[in-house]
Order: sequence, then structure tokens, then C-alpha cells
Amino acid sequence: MTSVIGHLGQLDFQPQYRAWASTPPQTLFEAPIISIMPKLVEKQLVDDHWGTYARGLLDGNFRQPRAGRHNDKAHPPIHPVAWVARTQLKPEEWRVYEFVVRRFLACCSDDAKGEATDISIKYGPESFHAHGLLVREKNYLEVYVYDKWESSQQLPPYVVGELIEPTESVMTDGKTSAPGYLTEPELIGLMDANGIGTDATMAEHIATIKKREYVATRKRGGGRGGNSVDEFIPTQLGVALVEGYDNVVNGIANSPSLSKPHLRKEMESHMRDICSGSMSRSDVVQVSLDKYREVFLYTQRRIDALKDACRKYMFSTG
Repeated sequence: MTSVIGHLGQLDFQPQYRAWASTPPQTLFEAPIISIMPKLVEKQLVDDHWGTYARGLLDGNFRQPRAGRHNDKAHPPIHPVAWVARTQLKPEEWRVYEFVVRRFLACCSDDAKGEATDISIKYGPESFHAHGLLVREKNYLEVYVYDKWESSQQLPPYVVGELIEPTESVMTDGKTSAPGYLTEPELIGLMDANGIGTDATMAEHIATIKKREYVATRKRGGGRGGNSVDEFIPTQLGVALVEGYDNVVNGIANSPSLSKPHLRKEMESHMRDICSGSMSRSDVVQVSLDKYREVFLYTQRRIDALKDACRKYMFSTG
């Protein structure tokens, strides 16, 4: 979705169909923009898919959008300014427009509300745990179909310290399952958590590792909104590089990891320090050069470890 929106956002839509606008973050959540948001919601009343939801917002459920806790200043937020019929857009253009509108309406909505129950039971020397969720009000989830938050099993009402008598006690065999491959939304979430890239550059980073054939992609069903999503499969080259670079620094005290996100995270943090004025450009350049020179020397001295990994995965005849 990130790469699709990044591409389609630059398409030369006919003027009457460029149905969203960008607004500087510092003004989006202030007057006069905030004062016209109900009017922007009103434009969506005629839509067959979310018009009823928009009516509910105008009938008393409208909430002031929040600025959020994180703004990387990579690009301004966008919001719809007009309603467009589905038949007037190409399929891929419609998907982006629909996403923008649903996201906007969700931002003008209440949070979803639910009740969670956690139970811990002591049974002899063993402890057992259960978790239950009951969604009371879906609110923004009604229109923002890309998020899923659903009720699970409902647990009986217990009180702390209550004694229970099991009706049946059975021991069964089982095994844990290995995790699946990362999907694109999961990878983007990890990149964001580790401070790698911005909303505007994450898609470029992902495209780079695909272009260099470090990973391949395939479709996995059951994504957000019921759509299939890409999952990333490491190639032989990708696995060889990770294992090889790990072996390069293996056993070296306080050595930077070449396969983990820490080096990139530190560099991007320093670049944000330049923006905030806490570090100068020359200082950041020098710190980065020193760090990567150290990494280069490690690799140069132990290049055989990297070569061995490449032979193992890429040139093995076994």
C-alpha cells in the first residue's frame, strides 16, 4: 500500500478528480482548517459505501482529529476535498481515494471501545492463563476496514481468589509453530519502531532490497480488509549476507552488528539531530565515517567469513 500510494499520488489526475489535498501539519489541526472538517465530511454523504457513516458523524459523533504523537515531517498529511464516483476513477486510483477517505473519516471518529478479561488459574504446581475480549463499540472500525479488532472467546465472570472445580482434566500433546514470513505491513511497522526511514522513504528501502534480490515476495491471503498481502522470502543471497556479516564480527567485543538495524537507526537518529540543532552536519558526518570505517576494517580483515557463507548458500552442490 505504501508504494502504491507513493506512485499514484504523483499521477496526473484530471483536475476535477484530484480529490484530496495536502495541508502543512502545523495548520491541519488548527483553525481555519479544523473548522471546515465537518464540511469535508458532508461531501461524503452521497457515497454508497460510507455515506451512512458520514451522516452519523454529522449527527453528533464527530470528534476533533488528533495530531498524533509522531510526525517525521517527511510530507504533509492529506485529506479529501471532494466526493468522486467510483466509475470516474481507474481501479487503482479508486483504491487510493477510498483509503484516503476512510482514513479521514476514521480520524474524525471515536476510538473503538472494548473490555478485556485476563484470568490466571493455579492448578496444582501449574499455572494456566486465558484472555478474552469483548468489543463494545466499533466506532472508527466501522469505516476503517483496514484495522481488525474483534471479540474473542467470552470468559465467565470470576473474582480474585475464587475457587473453581474443574469438570474435566485432560493432558494432550501439542507443539509450537514456527513464525511466518514477514508481510509488508509488519516490515514497515518494524522499520518505524527502529527509526529506519520515513513515511516517504520506507517504500524505497523495501524496493531496494527487492531489486538487489536479497528477498523475493509472494502473496499471502488474509491481509487487512480481507486482501492478500506480500510476504518477504529471504533469498540464498540474503541469507548468505546475514550469516556472513554476523560471522565477520562474531567474537569481537563491542563490535557493531552488520545485520541488525542498530547502525542505520543510529545514523538516522543523528540526521534528526541535525534538524533539531543538537548536532552539526560535520559532526554527524565524522561520527558516521568513524563508525563505518570500523565496520569496513572488520570486514576487510575477516572477509573469508563472508566468502564462506556465500559459498555455503550460493555455490554449494549438496
